[in-house]
Amino acid sequence: MFKIKNITFGISLKLFFAFWLVIISTILISFLITKQFRDSATQEPVDKKQLMLLTQFRDKLVIQAPMSLKAINKRFYKIHKQHLIIKHLTSQKVTIPNQRPWHEVKNYLENHQLDNPVSIDFYFTQVTGVSEIEINGEKIQLFVAPTVDHKQLVGIMARLPPSLRILLVIFISFIVCLLLAKTFSRPLIAIQKASEALGQGKLSTRVTGYDQRSDEFGAVARSFNQMAAQLEDNISVHQRLLCDVSHELRSPLTRLQLAVGLVEKNLDNIVEQQKHLSRCEGEIDLLDEMIADVLTLSRLEHSNYVHTVGEVNLTNLIEQVIEDCQYLADDKNIAIELINNGPYSLSADKKLLISAISNVLNNAVKYSPAQCAINVEVTTEAEQLQVTVSDQGQGIPEQMLKGIFTPFFRVADGRERTSGGTGLGLAIAQQAIMQHQGQIYAENITPTGLKVTIKLPLLAHNK
Repeated sequence: MFKIKNITFGISLKLFFAFWLVIISTILISFLITKQFRDSATQEPVDKKQLMLLTQFRDKLVIQAPMSLKAINKRFYKIHKQHLIIKHLTSQKVTIPNQRPWHEVKNYLENHQLDNPVSIDFYFTQVTGVSEIEINGEKIQLFVAPTVDHKQLVGIMARLPPSLRILLVIFISFIVCLLLAKTFSRPLIAIQKASEALGQGKLSTRVTGYDQRSDEFGAVARSFNQMAAQLEDNISVHQRLLCDVSHELRSPLTRLQLAVGLVEKNLDNIVEQQKHLSRCEGEIDLLDEMIADVLTLSRLEHSNYVHTVGEVNLTNLIEQVIEDCQYLADDKNIAIELINNGPYSLSADKKLLISAISNVLNNAVKYSPAQCAINVEVTTEAEQLQVTVSDQGQGIPEQMLKGIFTPFFRVADGRERTSGGTGLGLAIAQQAIMQHQGQIYAENITPTGLKVTIKLPLLAHNK
């Protein structure tokens, strides 16, 4: 747990500092660039409206009684709601509103000699002048400027001291970067913890809460959940297969032990010995068949089967399979009928395809009643070869149709162990068909029976 916490803190901290460094650098560069433009106020053609306002006010001052400069400034602001800036030509000092952003105006006017009417643009206001006038024996220049809207963010920031502005920028960027770091690190942390839990054998572990996101983190979370689900299914299947193999092997081994024991008890009875030895031979054959089927299924599931692919005449192949299966069908007086519109060819592993179709057909023979017919039909549909095997057995409950292709699947009523087989035939058939990029599925027939359909890719010259 301590290790996880250290890694978690490291991810968040690295992301936080990365974001913070980028934001602070961007703000600093932007500030320096903006400052260059702000410090270089530009002179524009005079604003005639503002100049007329200033001239009219100056003319009124000339004919009125003498007033102090402070009173003049207050009067102008009261009437026009604008600031009156006064420059003393003798001392070059400038009287401005007692607010922080106006110091830039003061510095500019003190350092520039303005003899003609002009408008000067600053980042927060525009100053218009010049109207020269003599008041109380002192020559001054008058400038007019609109008030700064302090309700705006720019106005508020302009009134703050530089140190507070820097602290405010650092604080805001800190909060933003912290939120960004948490937003990006949390799904990574969740996926990391889920990976560790999955590695410890907790196969039901899933990444929850983040798999609904529409961004890349959501895609990674969904991919992880899909991987975990598939891994859980695969391991569960293999665990069940191991359990089923152990169970299936135990029964013939037990019967074999009993048969050997009976042989030992009947050493003087040749007839009984032969009977029990035949039973031993049958059980050994069953064990050999089962082990061979398990190995075949394992190779097919793990793609270890070495394919020998070539052009195969499907019509001839199915006729061969039917001929072989007819020996088993004759014991139950079952007729296997072929309905074929071929010939058809496909690219396949002939041995593997024979195994798949014969397993399906043998399965149909085993679970069909005596003196009936099994139909095998070969057709084409949507650029695919379709092989259907239809029997007249009892069928399978709908909820169990998908399960018949799993190893050692048994249906309690109609397809029990007494009918023979290892319970791996259809599982091997499914894996063999999947190796050929095909599909196999089963469906019940009305009123009774089961139809197994195999679909395989069709060669170009058959289309």
